[in-house]
Amino acid sequence: MPVPSSDPQELNWPERLARLGVWALVIGVFARNLGPLKEGDEWMHLSIGRWMLAHGTLLPTPDPLIWNDRGGDMQHEWLSQVVLAGVMNVLGFAGLRLVRGALIALTAYLVVHIVQKATQRWSAALVATAIWWLVTQPHAAARPHVLGWIFALVTLGIVLAEAAPWTRRRWFAFAALLIVWAQAHSSQIIAPAFIGLHTLGLTWTRWRSGQSPWDRPWIARTAIAGIAVFLQPCGWRLIPYALRSPRVAEGLVEEWAPTWAPDVWRIQPWVPVTLAVLLVTVIAVAFIRRKSLSPAFPNALPALLASVESLHTRRMTFFTWLPLLFVFREARIALPAAVRTLLAFIVAASVWWTIGRVPQVWPENDWVQKNFPVAATPFLVESDLHGRLFNPDPWGGWLAWWLNGRQMPSTDGRMLMAGRQWALDSQAIQVHAPSAEQLLAQNNIAVLTQRQADWLQVRPLDPQQFALAWADNTAVVILRRGKDFDHNVHQTCAFYGKNPQLARYGVWPVRLQGPPGQPSPTDVPSVLTMCNK
Repeated sequence: MPVPSSDPQELNWPERLARLGVWALVIGVFARNLGPLKEGDEWMHLSIGRWMLAHGTLLPTPDPLIWNDRGGDMQHEWLSQVVLAGVMNVLGFAGLRLVRGALIALTAYLVVHIVQKATQRWSAALVATAIWWLVTQPHAAARPHVLGWIFALVTLGIVLAEAAPWTRRRWFAFAALLIVWAQAHSSQIIAPAFIGLHTLGLTWTRWRSGQSPWDRPWIARTAIAGIAVFLQPCGWRLIPYALRSPRVAEGLVEEWAPTWAPDVWRIQPWVPVTLAVLLVTVIAVAFIRRKSLSPAFPNALPALLASVESLHTRRMTFFTWLPLLFVFREARIALPAAVRTLLAFIVAASVWWTIGRVPQVWPENDWVQKNFPVAATPFLVESDLHGRLFNPDPWGGWLAWWLNGRQMPSTDGRMLMAGRQWALDSQAIQVHAPSAEQLLAQNNIAVLTQRQADWLQVRPLDPQQFALAWADNTAVVILRRGKDFDHNVHQTCAFYGKNPQLARYGVWPVRLQGPPGQPSPTDVPSVLTMCNK
């Protein structure tokens, strides 16, 4: 059966319909990503980018944004952080949301372009992009990896995979894109693996055919990709940093967990099922004999790596476009055009239904209120409390942005900075484990911020060692007795003296009765009872 031409005038009506479906999907992706900021990491990257723009240098060590810095972080995403913060400074939060939606929609369009050009079928592009979006959309956010996605697609899917001759201009573009990608996001570190495996596959094919196994241009491309890893501020240290990250974050950060983990099966079971089916399909297609001795990128080996990594680490699901490209290019299904298009629409519609909702209209708020201590933050800004602040990890970036140097949070999502032990200690403090008071004392923490629901549902801390400064439906702010306690009580009293209408936030909204002879979470006295003294 003849393959439909990419010329719009020669497309049959099913392929034209599939092309409309593709654009509907891309526009839908744009609309779905206009929502408010919802992740603490988004605020963390904005805070880092703002600092670097203000000071004209990379973030130094010790870190100026959090106090618990053990020297484990590296500025391997500096370019993306600067770009995101610059967009926010110029266009505001609404502009940042628009740019985020545009970048993610551009990513979807690039997947469409790559698959359609390789297969000459809009129906194939529609199905591939719908499947890619199904497993990738949980990670869509205003974070550096969004720019890394675009560089990956342009570098590997367009410049590298193009069948045209390699001119000087193309070699230069390839090297430049790899270098800039390395500044934007650490995902560039896997490019040498993808290109090297493709080169290995070519070597094996040429050797089996009796030809010289060495393909110098592909060896050179692999070398350039490897060299580009080192042409960024971290240099060679990025490799052990990337290898150390999963060990530190194991069991603590969802995006480093495998896609077959229990939480994914419970919330998004279609993700591991889709990825498992894709892996099996890649293996099956890999057994199809090829006539060409130089198959286009990617061949079976990088497709297998991308497929396995997507199952192994959920933050790698973006790279499913590589095995999808391999499968759709190699496995031509001899179906009538109308049938292909009908099946493509069924797959795309199923994906859209599975993801959840129709594209949302423009939300009024620029951030998800329930995810951050929105009401408590003005109190922290105005009261100018002294001493170390403890906060839940997802709030760190938010607090770093809004406090802006007035007080540093304890952590902001950069797990490697403080280390695994601090992550475990932080969890112990949040659940009020028996070691919580000792850990607070060891770390000289003067101000404790916590989700109100968590504070009220776990073991009460010693009420004699703390005082309530603020309580709303989302957050509580607790002062710990120590060298900064008297100053912080004075500042809190001064705040309520200037804002008497907010005094209701200085007391517990409800009183809980503890077990007989045991304290209740709300037995911690209010600072307001100390103000007159």
